[in-house]
Amino acid sequence: MRLRWPARWNHEYLPWYIIYLPVVPGLLYHAIRQRSLVFFTNVDPAIDMGGFFGERKSAIYTQLPKGSYPTTLLVEPGTAEHELRARLATTDLSFPLILKPDVGERGEGVVRLDDAHRLLEALATTREPMLLQQLVTWPHEYGLMFAKDPHTGRTNLLSITGKRMLAVVGDGRRSVEQLLATTYRGGKQIARLRTYRQELLARIPTVAEEVVVEPIGNHCRGALFFDACALTTPALERAMDALLAHAGGLHYGRVDVRAESEEALREGRFIVLELNGVSSEPGHIYDPSYTIFRCWSELLRHVKHIPPISAALREKGHEPVLLAELLRRCETHFGYRIKFLRQLVEWLSPPSPRQRSTVPRRST
Repeated sequence: MRLRWPARWNHEYLPWYIIYLPVVPGLLYHAIRQRSLVFFTNVDPAIDMGGFFGERKSAIYTQLPKGSYPTTLLVEPGTAEHELRARLATTDLSFPLILKPDVGERGEGVVRLDDAHRLLEALATTREPMLLQQLVTWPHEYGLMFAKDPHTGRTNLLSITGKRMLAVVGDGRRSVEQLLATTYRGGKQIARLRTYRQELLARIPTVAEEVVVEPIGNHCRGALFFDACALTTPALERAMDALLAHAGGLHYGRVDVRAESEEALREGRFIVLELNGVSSEPGHIYDPSYTIFRCWSELLRHVKHIPPISAALREKGHEPVLLAELLRRCETHFGYRIKFLRQLVEWLSPPSPRQRSTVPRRST
């Protein structure tokens, strides 16, 4: 008989450094072989630093075919209300909308907006570029991990993650908050939801009524991720080939999509929500039915594609970023105080060919 662990002990709630524990030795081995600790930053030349971190979503959308993603509008901080209304009037955007940071990870800062008042209220508090995007109402959301061979251009669909949004089923007696509290997954989200969904939490659903509490399909927002690899079909793989053929420099990552149904996805009919680069996770590793050992096995199966792609692209002239540059970007993006480490790396690193050519020769 299989033991059933308490939900809080499931591997999907473990810290990231435990999840990625077996990946580190393999990456270090390939870093030594390729003489670069950040060799993976060249696998997606079309994305800044390969999409390791800090990439702009607005730049990634330009790599995709028109019509493959929802209507999206970039809003810079400080945009006047009259200018925003004028820009909205010239697009086919209509409420409800999704507002998300142009630079962001793991669904942070993503909100649904149902009217202009809420939009203006949300933009008034932001100090970074934001994206306004048409809400896709199709109910089925998936994460499609891919690896594209730099030599043949053939796209290999590595895995499919299915997502179930955080929801409760009413009993006619308890509130949404009380129903969420009955599960560990739901209980973890209550404190966050209290900050902006008090009215929904207080509502008492009728018997058998399903209420979607969180429409954003992120694991950190309570969505349940599950293995949907059985949905892979030749038609879906051809659709991925066509999608990525539009961009010349996307070789490894994950496309988050929505589809009308499972059958629509099998037929290759979907709309792209986001595309993420080399730091993408195969979300199905968080399937609650998995053990930590199966999670590790799946991670290793995916990351093994990165070194050969990186090596092939180096042969084509796509070099990884310099380690010192990556550390400098870490300082800027995350606010880490690593200036001394960056300066040490710069001092130890040999000059690049371009730098050597600019050093003046000493006269004899």
